[in-house]
Amino acid sequence: MRKNYILFLIGLFQCSLVLSQVGINTMTPNSTLDVVGDVRTDSNLYLENPGDNTQIRNSKLLIQTSTSDIIKYDIDVSKYGPINNAEFIFQDLSSNGLFEYDTKISTTDYIVTLQGYYFEEAGTGNPEVIILSNHSTVNIEGYQIYAFENGATGTWCLKAVPNDSVFRVYDFSVGSYVDTPIDLYLNVIIYRKGFISKVQTSISKNMLNSNTGTVALPPGF
Repeated sequence: MRKNYILFLIGLFQCSLVLSQVGINTMTPNSTLDVVGDVRTDSNLYLENPGDNTQIRNSKLLIQTSTSDIIKYDIDVSKYGPINNAEFIFQDLSSNGLFEYDTKISTTDYIVTLQGYYFEEAGTGNPEVIILSNHSTVNIEGYQIYAFENGATGTWCLKAVPNDSVFRVYDFSVGSYVDTPIDLYLNVIIYRKGFISKVQTSISKNMLNSNTGTVALPPGF
């Protein structure tokens, strides 16, 4: 009887060496576990060592859906990307600029920032647009161009206004600068919250009329 047990154990050990790959719905597994078909787990799924993909351009992300399914994230069919880029073009915009444009993008789900911008004389492509002060012909004012949260609508808005001035171009027929409408181009980056970006709490610092100072690092940095 003891010999039988020993032979049986030796047989199991040999089988474990030969059958080092297990296939489900396939007779020719190519991995330790090769499953051809759907996989479902009623409890937790742990990926302790998913490995590295050397083909970066073909890499995919695994995400959890609202129904707790683990699926491969495909940017080509997804409604949104982790990081989205969009160009907003405002044609024949008033010489006073853009005071508030509602993008309808939710502040709950997204973060919106401006990557870059430029403006031209409307319809001409002329970039020689300046911002002269409303109070002096020798002062050139600045401008403010940014995205901001509208608390009333819960959406992101865009703003692009000159400071105490208007957009102007030089008119050779009259020999002076005149107000002009512009074509405004805004390159907008839209981040999906909770997917690749994390919102940190606001950091406030009273500068006490000083131009230097230090603040504590945000949590996690």
